[in-house]
Amino acid sequence: MLARRSMRWMRRSVLQAGADERRSPAELTRAATDVVMLSRFYYLFLAFNIGTSGLQFARAYMGRPPTAPLWPIDVVQWLTGGGWFAHDRVVTVIGLFFAIAAAGFPRFLLWRLGSFAYLLTHVALANSYGAINHGSHVMLFVGFALLFLPRRDEGRRMERKNVLSCLTVLWFAQGLILLSYTLSGFWKLWHSRLEVFSTDAMSRILLDRALLEADEIPLLLPFVAQHNWLTLYIEIFALLVVFRPHLHRPIGAVLMLFHITSDWLMNISFSLNIVMVGLFLLLSPLAPARFSVAGTVRSLPLVGIPFRVMKRRQRSQRPQQTDRVWLVYDGECPMCNNYAQYLRLRETVGEFVLVDAREGGAIVDEVRRLPHDLNDGMVVKIGDRHFVGHEALNLLALLSTDRGAFNKFNRLAFSSPLISRFTYPLMKAGRWVLLKLKGVAPIPSED
Repeated sequence: MLARRSMRWMRRSVLQAGADERRSPAELTRAATDVVMLSRFYYLFLAFNIGTSGLQFARAYMGRPPTAPLWPIDVVQWLTGGGWFAHDRVVTVIGLFFAIAAAGFPRFLLWRLGSFAYLLTHVALANSYGAINHGSHVMLFVGFALLFLPRRDEGRRMERKNVLSCLTVLWFAQGLILLSYTLSGFWKLWHSRLEVFSTDAMSRILLDRALLEADEIPLLLPFVAQHNWLTLYIEIFALLVVFRPHLHRPIGAVLMLFHITSDWLMNISFSLNIVMVGLFLLLSPLAPARFSVAGTVRSLPLVGIPFRVMKRRQRSQRPQQTDRVWLVYDGECPMCNNYAQYLRLRETVGEFVLVDAREGGAIVDEVRRLPHDLNDGMVVKIGDRHFVGHEALNLLALLSTDRGAFNKFNRLAFSSPLISRFTYPLMKAGRWVLLKLKGVAPIPSED
């Protein structure tokens, strides 16, 4: 029951890029198809590494029996005996065969299982000589996640359960990738004795690493070590990125850049991680189609909390769907007239009616009966409610679309009640100046 509730919560969290961006079934099906395509690239990359000696079995076998065999090696030795180490070329060919077959037919479990078994044996043997190298672990984790890809659909259209299974595999792979960074971040916290904000805590870690593994200290290593707070922040909260699609591509790009610069500046190479992050985060099928700075900032752990609170507040203040919105404004004011003509509201508004207060009419007469002077500002009517002055400006900003430079600026500038309350008196003063320059009299209180 707990696992089912957790999966349901994950689906609600990930299957929408935002509250107003729920994904359609067709979009989810395309995302599931992209997951299968990403698995093809994974197995092609595995085959490439096997064929170009990167993951050949001879690289793991050092010509002598392992001194500290891990459990997969013990299992293989128990099944086959100890003589199989000498057949490293045969094992490499078998692994290459399974990787190529899995790239061509990723929905067949046999090929994926054979590829994973080869990679597991390779990694286990490489780490059975008294030292642990983490360079291939993330690729191994992803291979384990891909074992759970669903079988091939009988028809052309992917079934709903298979769509959800493919997306679950993607979340699993992303979670295993990002979990390694989160664990690394917490290890740094523990290793530095929680002296996170000390000026030399992380410097000691990186400089010790450089002295152990490099012949000379890279030129920019001291600078990087003293400005490590961003790396530590990303690593600690990396696992949360799985549930925040707006961060998939930005964090993926940052992690790839981190590995490239760490290899260049600190001689710490994780080339396989770069490809895994690129495949399953930078090319994430669940990432929004359009990059949104606002969505990215709101999704950031801790940093985005005030922006999410502000967004929820704006959403709660936004009126429900309505058939008609009336805007009563001064048609003689160039600023008011241009604002009314260029404003475009969301699709939730059935009809947007512009009313020039100087031309009169039933709506103007209704507004005149309010305790409000039309010369003091515009009025918006929705249903039986009237919004005047800065409230009207704020409401129209919340209802406006994000298409076009004018509407984007309007939403950015006036969607905050505080900003609209502060700027509206300045706009009203500008209107008064423009009417004086044109020689136009104020709007009469009565017809």
